[in-house]
Amino acid sequence: MDKEFQNAPKKSAVDKFQLIPEFLKVRGLVKQHLDSFNYFVKTDIKKIVRANDRIQATHYPHIYLRFLNVKIGKPSITTDGITDIISPQTCRLSDRTYAAPITVDIEYSQGSPDDLKIRKA
Repeated sequence: MDKEFQNAPKKSAVDKFQLIPEFLKVRGLVKQHLDSFNYFVKTDIKKIVRANDRIQATHYPHIYLRFLNVKIGKPSITTDGITDIISPQTCRLSDRTYAAPITVDIEYSQGSPDDLKIRKA
């Protein structure tokens, strides 16, 4: 494929569609999915939690629940009391879900406005 055509701005869907084979040669289909997943785990999930980090009581605004730090663990499986970290390939071969625990630190308030206590869990 012509390098000049590849680098020029694309306006029509037909021109964009012609770039797909070249994109797949360079990046591959699986690499795109892995990069997207890794970006979600490392960046996007933290942005989502940060954007929705505070839950406040409607009638008592001094009472709230706030999410502070989200952490994603390693995917693992426990068999006979032994925990092993697993890979996506292992999950595919054994027909399992590639899942990991997600934990978050929480800050919350309790009490009256005069005697408000902030706690972390």
